Amino acid sequence: MRLSIFILTLLVSFSFEAQTTKSVRLAIQKMAADDDLKNASISFYALDLDSGKVIAGLGSNKSLVPASTMKLVTTATALELLGPGKRFSTRVKYSGEIDSNCVLNGNIYIVGGGDPCLGSERFKKHYGDFIHKWANEIIKLGIDSINGRVIGDASIFNEQMIPSTWIWGDLGNYYGAGPCGLSIYENKCSVELRSGKKGDSTEVTCIYPYIPNLKFDNYVKSMITKKDLSYIFGAPYQENRIIKGGIPTNKKNYLVRGSIPDPAYLAAFELDMELRQLGVKLANPSTTVRKIKFETGSIDKTKKYVITTTRSPKLTAIMNLTNTYSVNLYAEHLMNQIGVFKYRSGDTGSGTQATTLFWKNAGLDTEGMYINDGSGLSRFNAITAKQLVGILKYMNESKNKKLFINSLPVAGKSGTLRNVGKGTAASGRVKAKSGYMTRVRSYAGYVTTKNKRNIAFALIVNNFNCTPYQMKKKMEKIMIKLAEIEK
Repeated sequence: MRLSIFILTLLVSFSFEAQTTKSVRLAIQKMAADDDLKNASISFYALDLDSGKVIAGLGSNKSLVPASTMKLVTTATALELLGPGKRFSTRVKYSGEIDSNCVLNGNIYIVGGGDPCLGSERFKKHYGDFIHKWANEIIKLGIDSINGRVIGDASIFNEQMIPSTWIWGDLGNYYGAGPCGLSIYENKCSVELRSGKKGDSTEVTCIYPYIPNLKFDNYVKSMITKKDLSYIFGAPYQENRIIKGGIPTNKKNYLVRGSIPDPAYLAAFELDMELRQLGVKLANPSTTVRKIKFETGSIDKTKKYVITTTRSPKLTAIMNLTNTYSVNLYAEHLMNQIGVFKYRSGDTGSGTQATTLFWKNAGLDTEGMYINDGSGLSRFNAITAKQLVGILKYMNESKNKKLFINSLPVAGKSGTLRNVGKGTAASGRVKAKSGYMTRVRSYAGYVTTKNKRNIAFALIVNNFNCTPYQMKKKMEKIMIKLAEIEK
């Protein structure tokens, strides 16, 4: 009798478990049959990490544009190759000699080490007033006059800051700021606009930080809207930029964020101004190694002496912000740093090649995986849900497991997932990276189910016909179903 009850209990338990797992498959099939997705492409895969069994899949080998879930690939690779404690150093150096009259017969160099965070508000306590600190360290050497100039050196990275596959409409905006070997203030500036009545022209009232020679042709109109509908157009090193679109009516100080044309030059300019303000005389205006190379065709190879070094936060801190808040610039810097580490070449091509090779050597089937940047802003990227889950599975078995998983936003709690799954089983149980761009939505990460099963999943949808919000809600249901799995 007891044996019969035991067997019956097992059958009921198995039946219920199969039913709840089946509910995930039914949910993804229902979503795929939704009329809003009749023209869409879907790639979905969910794997039980404890048993190794596939929970559900649909188009799991279909290569799709992932948007920002590409950051999972970048941060995982950087963590494994560079290590969690990796820091990036910016060094202030001088060339020439300091004579008995306190004159530096040479130049001051700011040599970038590819630090993405230098001057960032996110790390204000870490850096402090670094420009002032640099100036004081120069003065401590007994220098009160410089016969040369302050020169920004960003040569650790490629001069062409942006990946070649980014679209023109992104480049002038803050999220389209490219990685520079000497980045500063996350390579973004704020443009202050004043608006009037509906249809009125707007006025640029302030730009900060102050960027020499930066000018805007302003075509932004006052609109009945609550959102920033303006776009800035301009490439790296381009000082004349265009703003189009609209902003809300009757605003005195409305902020629009754009990218800095030449971060290395801005860093040199700010140190130059700080030195002058502190009484140091400079014979020539600030410049960059890139500009000198363009003007003269040569590079100064004279010996340089380190004055002071500013180190970035640890890679783990950078990774946390990259994944939690989806910071494009940080991801692109990490991709370039992967290239520096593997091939001593700080460019997107070297980084993406090294990344693909790393995962291929790790046993991942990389066929159909096309990596063209680190952040996911490129529409040339393509990856399958199964490949993303393969990477998540690898990281779940890595010595860096906790660091990686803890870098992800938590549904209903933090980062880009703070409004996902609130008040549902997904809240607090889903840790994942989201991705979004026009006609693209994606989620990939980990789920701890009600019965404490650990699941890795990825869901990518391209070319849906509904609004982004509606697509988000449809995908949210899948994550909830995964979290609801119980015995």
